[in-house]
Amino acid sequence: MFKSQTLLAGERAVILFHGLSSSPLELQLLGRGLQRAGYTVYLPHLPGYGDGGGRQKGLVTDWRDWVAQALHEFDRVHAKHEQVAIGGLCIGATLALNVAAQRGDAVAALIALSVTLWYDGWSLPWYRFLLHLAPYVPFGMRYRYREGEPYGVKDERMRRWIAREMAKTESSMAGAATLTAPSLIEAMRLCRATRESMPRITSPTLVIHAAEDDMSSLRNPEYLLRRIASEHSRYVVLRDSYHMITLDQEKERVLAEAREFLDRLAGRSNKVPTRSNVYALSQSR
Repeated sequence: MFKSQTLLAGERAVILFHGLSSSPLELQLLGRGLQRAGYTVYLPHLPGYGDGGGRQKGLVTDWRDWVAQALHEFDRVHAKHEQVAIGGLCIGATLALNVAAQRGDAVAALIALSVTLWYDGWSLPWYRFLLHLAPYVPFGMRYRYREGEPYGVKDERMRRWIAREMAKTESSMAGAATLTAPSLIEAMRLCRATRESMPRITSPTLVIHAAEDDMSSLRNPEYLLRRIASEHSRYVVLRDSYHMITLDQEKERVLAEAREFLDRLAGRSNKVPTRSNVYALSQSR
């Protein structure tokens, strides 16, 4: 059973939510790097959200319960730290967006990594759009999506390691080997609710996404950037990674971008880029 982790350092805090049915392991490298930079990093593992994949026996809960737990985690950390940034990977980024929409200016910064608002990547099966019918079809809720090549990773050595780990334990740093229909359906409901809440997001926002993301296309970050009300934002498109950007070939750049963004907000670096920079970066692809 995976557990939440706290990486103690300075007074400023960062909360990072991992992906669906996964664990804090996929954010360890980023979390350790931010800890070395002086940030106290919280890596929560939420019951009912982090469980439900592979051989884990946890029961998948409603997406509203995921949000309630994430809000509780934010409030708990904010009671200890004056400045709290939040972020996440994949559906974890979507969860962070929902928290930011509800906590407003209390969120010091937002970091959206491989944000998933629709499952529309190139490696997903063509019949994925039928998933919403699962509750109404006999045995539909028993469906399991099994992870396969490329496991969200372009780095071939890391991919081979992930394949071995999943074969042995049904999980790895890249997440669970399988995702259940209930967890995927709740994730889709979270995505829909979060899309509707985006105009309420005002926190400075860093968005990092791979051009070749195999789970969520560039439609996802670009929709996010059009919808949020943040005055300060930065958009980085990676050229040599797939979905799991905290583990893939540009993981060091992800850490560098996150650290620089947070340092700017903390007054340790130059001026935070304005929203206009987002579109310049997007158009330069």
